[in-house]
Amino acid sequence: HDPSGMDMTRDIFDRLELFVGGSVNVERIALNMDQVEEHNPPPNPAKLSDSRAAKYVVQFDDDSWELDALDPRMLTDLIDRTIEAHCDKGLLDEARAKQEDEREQIRELVETFDA
Repeated sequence: HDPSGMDMTRDIFDRLELFVGGSVNVERIALNMDQVEEHNPPPNPAKLSDSRAAKYVVQFDDDSWELDALDPRMLTDLIDRTIEAHCDKGLLDEARAKQEDEREQIRELVETFDA
């Protein structure tokens, strides 16, 4: 959560829309102020040399926070939940079942060759 990081969502949206040639949806899921308040990562001074700093400081003051200061398991869980919220549950369940079947087939092959 810093001047450039806050602008990253807009930048990614613009780039994807340019390359896709149509409408895209970009959702910022981290690092947001509610997560900063909940998890209390250590603050860093915002880089005032960043061209986006003046606007950032007006909105958020002069502290910034690093995404990687959060627990990686929490981030992975957040990503998984967000992806699942945007997926067709039936298709996702089918893909997971197929994946598990393929894992079982691989286990059986390994056992065959180990025998």
